Parts: sequence; C-alpha cells; structure tokens
Amino acid sequence: MQQKAHTFTKFDDELNSIRAHILEMSDLVEMQLHQSLLALFEANTVIARQVVDQDYSVNQMEVLIDGLCVTAIAREQPAASDLQSIVIATKIVVHLERIGDEAKKIARIAERLAQQTQLTKQRFAGVRLAAQLAQQKLAEVIDCFARLDTFTAYELLGSEDLINEEFSVIFREMIQSMTDDPRTISSSLELVFVAKAIDRIGSHIKHISKLVIDASNRYGAI
Repeated sequence: MQQKAHTFTKFDDELNSIRAHILEMSDLVEMQLHQSLLALFEANTVIARQVVDQDYSVNQMEVLIDGLCVTAIAREQPAASDLQSIVIATKIVVHLERIGDEAKKIARIAERLAQQTQLTKQRFAGVRLAAQLAQQKLAEVIDCFARLDTFTAYELLGSEDLINEEFSVIFREMIQSMTDDPRTISSSLELVFVAKAIDRIGSHIKHISKLVIDASNRYGAI
C-alpha cells in the first residue's frame, strides 16, 4: 500500500511538471502572437524576424513536453483516466504549437508589408479588432488551463464564432478595397491572409477550451 501511494505521488509530480512546461510554452506562444501583430502594425521587420526565430523555441518546447509525456507513460504505466490526462496534455500542446505557426505566418507577412504601410495603414482597423479579440481570448484560455476553470472555458467555446465574424468583415472590406483601387490588390490579399491566420487561432482556442473542460472533468487531471 505504501509503495502504491509512493507511485501515485511520483506520477502526480510528473503531471505537475508537464503542466508547468505547458504553461511555459503558453507564455512563449502568447508573446509570439503579440509580437507578430506588433510587427505588423508598426511595420517593424526586426520584431517580425524575432518572431520567426522564436518559433524554434516553441517547437523545442513541444518536443520536450512530448518527451515528458512518453516518459511518464512508460515509467508509471498509468491507469486509463491518468493516461487520458496525458493525452489531453499532448493535444493542448499541439494546438499551442499551431497557434505559434500562425503567429509566424503573420510575422512573415509583416516583413513583406513593411514597405507598403501607406497602402495598408488605413485598412488595419478591422484587423486590429480581430487581433485584439484573438489575443484576449488566448490569454483567457491559458488562464483557464492554469486554473482548470471550466466556467470560463465554456464561455470561450464561442470565441471561434466571434473571430470568424471579424474575418468575414475583413474579407468583404478587402474585396471592396481591391475593387476600388487595383493598386491595393497585393497588400489586401496579404491582410486577408493575416485575418485567416487569426481566424485559425480562434479555432485552436476553441479546441483548447474543450480540452480544458475535459481535463477538469477528470478530477483536475493535469
């Protein structure tokens, strides 16, 4: 019995370590998104390049956490409910990594648009709204995971719809802009790609919200 209690304690320690690393990765991804949007709106190619370079750190965190999960499974041979906790953790990590990928896409677009700011600044308003919404919801879902707050996680399930509505507005505006002034076609398409990246981030936030709910339902699993 004493040995069994010791094993449970050790497994809990490993789950807590995985959880701590996920929160560390979350901070990296949140900063990556913030900086990519800053680079876009400020036409700052230095920050944009930093975001692209930071993607390596996010990918390394994913590899590290996956390794911790595999080790925990191999070493402790957890029961079904505990195994599901680790599976949830790996899924959250995948969505965080993909949010990082979308931030990197925005940074690369920021680099390309840096020389066209006069053509794009007046059309940043809709993108700013969508960007602010995505950053807010990402911060909220990370906080939900940290506290296993199912109430807020349920509220966040609608985030994708809100961000998708903003994408639709931006898309219509960019079509109109291209129609009115063909010189804006290139930059308008780039802004559509930015809006689509933000839209995908909303989808990942929704999936993380569902996973937080699953984790919380499994007695505070991770």
